[in-house]
Amino acid sequence: MSFYPFTAVVLVLFALLSTEYSNGQVASNNESSVALKIVARTPNAGIPGSWISDLFYQALANFTVRHVGSTECRKQSEIYDNNLRNYTSWAVRMSESWNRYPVGILAGNKYQMGVYDECVDVHHPIRGQYCLSEIKLLPLMKKDYSFNRTENLDDFGNNHAWKTILGWVDYPDQVQRNSLNLGICIPNSCSASDLQKSLQNKLDKVFLSEQFKTIVYVNPLLCTVSGDMYPYNTAYYITNIIFGVLFLICGVATTHHYIALSRQQKKNESEKEVPKSCFYIFSFIESGKILLKYDKKNEFNMLNGWKAIMMSLILMGHRFMYLVGNPISNPKFVEHMYLHGRDIYLTSMNLTDPFFFITGFLIYTTIVPIFKKLKKESVWVKLLTPIVYRIIRILPAYCAMMAITAHIVPHLGDGPLWPYKTWDEAEICKNYWWTNMLFISNLIDSKYECLIVSWYISCDIQFCILGVIIVYIYTKNVKFGIGLIIAMLGVSISVPFIITIFTKREGIVKILLPFLENTRYSETFNESYRASYMRAFPFFTGIAIGVIIDKLKENKVKFSQMTVYAGTFTIAVICLWVQFYGAIFYKRDRPYYLLEQALYSTLNHCTWVILFAWIFTCHFTSGYGLLTKFLNNRFIVPMGRLSYSVFLVNLTIMMISQSRLRTPNYLSKRTVLDAWLYDALKSYLMGVILFMVIEAPIGSLANKLIKRK
Repeated sequence: MSFYPFTAVVLVLFALLSTEYSNGQVASNNESSVALKIVARTPNAGIPGSWISDLFYQALANFTVRHVGSTECRKQSEIYDNNLRNYTSWAVRMSESWNRYPVGILAGNKYQMGVYDECVDVHHPIRGQYCLSEIKLLPLMKKDYSFNRTENLDDFGNNHAWKTILGWVDYPDQVQRNSLNLGICIPNSCSASDLQKSLQNKLDKVFLSEQFKTIVYVNPLLCTVSGDMYPYNTAYYITNIIFGVLFLICGVATTHHYIALSRQQKKNESEKEVPKSCFYIFSFIESGKILLKYDKKNEFNMLNGWKAIMMSLILMGHRFMYLVGNPISNPKFVEHMYLHGRDIYLTSMNLTDPFFFITGFLIYTTIVPIFKKLKKESVWVKLLTPIVYRIIRILPAYCAMMAITAHIVPHLGDGPLWPYKTWDEAEICKNYWWTNMLFISNLIDSKYECLIVSWYISCDIQFCILGVIIVYIYTKNVKFGIGLIIAMLGVSISVPFIITIFTKREGIVKILLPFLENTRYSETFNESYRASYMRAFPFFTGIAIGVIIDKLKENKVKFSQMTVYAGTFTIAVICLWVQFYGAIFYKRDRPYYLLEQALYSTLNHCTWVILFAWIFTCHFTSGYGLLTKFLNNRFIVPMGRLSYSVFLVNLTIMMISQSRLRTPNYLSKRTVLDAWLYDALKSYLMGVILFMVIEAPIGSLANKLIKRK
């Protein structure tokens, strides 16, 4: 019996010793584990322990707007929370319409837009409101998060993934990886500032503990609900009435014109004389004849052919700009373009130069014969008549697009980006339309420019005034006129060089991401691209080529076809080499050479112009054979006539298309091509309507008035 107590004591002592040993062993193992973790994390000290998407999910899993805002906002948020816990259908739709776990951040997919319509389609008992927030990620500690960059944008080497975010440098040729645009669905009674404060507080609780911070901004224009949010005013109704009356007049005139033609044909089938009436100016039949008019022997048809080709290239450039400047997925497509892309995409911001050249050429060739005939007219009549005529031709369609942009476009759509993209344009046109009417929109800050294309029209009229004066002087005194033209050519080609030298600007307008996202705020676009004194060389070259062609025709000079084509090939190679040289300025970390930039800023406006100068000289003196037939046919000539109308409407149409986006655009060669063809077709259809309703009738009326005068 005495053996058992002893045995029990031994067993107890053994158990205690075993436990103590075991605890000591565990403690030792834990210490070793901690030590290993510390050693393992030493190279990446200061790096958060969880990935960014996981942190966002921690912060946003149960996010609603709380403890901020008005009483109504707090009340509706509480109703939303209660219904979400009970899985009520409308609350769940609001909740699942936005993404709490961002994906593709390293790939540059910064827009996490969710499902817009699922959010805003909730109307009862509260109304869903979609807000697109902007979240910037910045390191809290002053540590070195830099990483090795490679030209392969899919390969960031062996760097820690967090360094790609915290060490990101905002290169203008890459989409930011440290910025996120997150769509969130909240009750309509909560404001953008309510969401901004609540979201900032929620993210701070999670991200500050990981030694970095977030900066949240919610633009009120990016908080939208379903339906038309833009306020209706008197100007909206007046604009609609004016356009309604115009269409009614055109419809009535067309019907009356058609009936008159039918009666005339019945009376005498051999008589094909069209009934005459000023009322028929507004007939679609008459406007259609103007548009489709084709004279095979007219040597100026080639100008319309070139205008059609250049306009198609401009439409492609504009469409590409609108695609990249809006939410995109697969950003490596455009990032790769900046490194290895086609040089024509990167250097063709001067595609409008041929139009200035054609304007100068036409002013000379059309006005010189008129000035020679009107010998008895006063100087002021001679000078003012062509200027007034051009303004009358340009202004009506121009005013129509300003009115449409200011009063109608904001009511034509909806979407997460709609107010942000269209309302500002409308407000600018409402406040600064008068700068367009005075043709000085290129002289004010581009932030206040109604219609982003208006700079071209202002330059055109400014050049027209100078051109008419120069041509008048030339008709009075040929030698002095030629000297003046040469002097203007010298000044216009020197000004870009001198200004670049003194201001140390870049010699090329780079179409980098910040420029594409908001062109109006580009310093180069504002100060260099739009200024008429920077774009004058093509115009004065057009006048000079008009003089040269006249002299060659007088002396009956003709070039052989070998000279024509060999010269065209040689000049094209040289000019395109100079044009594409500008792609070198896109190279990262390339030093700035002032003289190189100044030279390119000058030569940049000579490339297309010198090529066109040679082509025009050959065409009007010797002919181009098969090329002439390609540019002179019944299809391409009417397309060239539509160039002005298409130029006016194309950016508005593209803005409407992109402002309706619900999800980011996927970029590829095929999607860019499809978008270009689709919006080009819409631009020409709308251009036809603008031409038939406004441009052609007003042009016919101006012709009658000027001819009578």
